[in-house]
Amino acid sequence: MTYYLKKMGHQELGSISVPGGKPSRGRYIYISKDSAVLSFFPPLSRSVKNDSSLLPLIPLYLKDLEKVYCNYIYHNDKYNGSTSKSPRDEYRIYLNNALEMNQLLFQTNDIMVMKKAKIITEETGEQTVYFLDRVTPGNTDFYRTCESIINSSSIRGEHAIYEGDLSEIEAKINTLYRSTAPPLRTVVDSSVTKKIKTSGTQISDLFSATSFRDFTMAAYENKCAVTGNVIKYGRFLNLEAAHIRPKSHEGSFLPNNGLALSRDIHWSFDKGFFTLNANYTILVHPEVESNFLKSFNGQHIFIPEDDFFKPSLDSIKYHKENVFGLFLTSGRL
Repeated sequence: MTYYLKKMGHQELGSISVPGGKPSRGRYIYISKDSAVLSFFPPLSRSVKNDSSLLPLIPLYLKDLEKVYCNYIYHNDKYNGSTSKSPRDEYRIYLNNALEMNQLLFQTNDIMVMKKAKIITEETGEQTVYFLDRVTPGNTDFYRTCESIINSSSIRGEHAIYEGDLSEIEAKINTLYRSTAPPLRTVVDSSVTKKIKTSGTQISDLFSATSFRDFTMAAYENKCAVTGNVIKYGRFLNLEAAHIRPKSHEGSFLPNNGLALSRDIHWSFDKGFFTLNANYTILVHPEVESNFLKSFNGQHIFIPEDDFFKPSLDSIKYHKENVFGLFLTSGRL
């Protein structure tokens, strides 16, 4: 098993000058440029200015089982025409409220321990995630173990890659993934979408089928955008991430091309039994024989507050013109 360990520094955590004070800058985890460390994380390009990736972290110190997305950014002005006297050349994982439990949780000299792993869920299939634990000086024995690993590391700057078995971390992971554990809830902090908008990376390149579903579920609060309901049991939900402009019609994985829909509603949307108007109201096809579906005609769907997630009007227009009513054409079903 492979772990990445990093002792947190004063500057990373916003250079707070007095106890209880406010950070003077953004808070982040500084990532070493050592090749062993960089290979632990998704590759980022030197030639793409401020190239970035969406990193799914599963914090082991939270009470609830959550997958928290974070911005992993390579600030590479040094290689992209910067005229600054001190051009940037550094990798950062930015902290956010979801990771820090809406407080300044991480403190100088805390040790972050991360493990990369593949998890499999029925909804998203296989995905690479990063388990994250916070080890404080108060965790005396384990803290000493982690500190010893960092001190003996050949990587400069309080970093270490450790090959072995950290039983304390494994025990927490096993506890989280016991059969009776609650569903894995995806959390997307508003700061994450703000950084996506300013990223140098093409936004569509940030998303895959898995992150599309995760962001869509988070945007719609794990409820159907049409009915407002969900059926769930344990880790099972009857929700699916529907493409407004179908993937088969060159629709993207961008979250604004997605709707969280229950399985029957998703099926009827894909077959064109209903569509959406530009004001986000539901338009049920007049040939539909379902009184259940007709009961939603003219109603507004749930709309996420963050503009980043609001359904694309272009995608809605495409669905209305190219998908609506497809059920009438049996040869295309």
